Amino acid sequence: MLPLQEIKIKTKNNREFYVHLEKWAENHFDCKLAAINLGPQLPADTVFGPFANGKTASDAFEALIQGLTQSLSKLDATDSVAVIDNPCNTEFINKIDQETIVGSSVSVLVNGK
Repeated sequence: MLPLQEIKIKTKNNREFYVHLEKWAENHFDCKLAAINLGPQLPADTVFGPFANGKTASDAFEALIQGLTQSLSKLDATDSVAVIDNPCNTEFINKIDQETIVGSSVSVLVNGK
């Protein structure tokens, strides 16, 4: 079974994304993003990446957040990441490291708390 960390991302304008941070090898982590709710104003065929990878979980997560932030700014200049929740603990990247990457304006939760 592939080791992974599940991450839920919610934006200020109620868009929702699910991320799988997967460990493929000792120095290979992938972040896969699924758009769950982009809002009614976007067409159903809107394609939303990003997929990111890195040698560490932190590198992959940081690349994903940068790509997501850039994509959001193109879709809706008023939107931004608001809440990150780790519903099944933090297997690879802990809360403090996530807070360092996303900054103080984003709430980082573990198991909804």
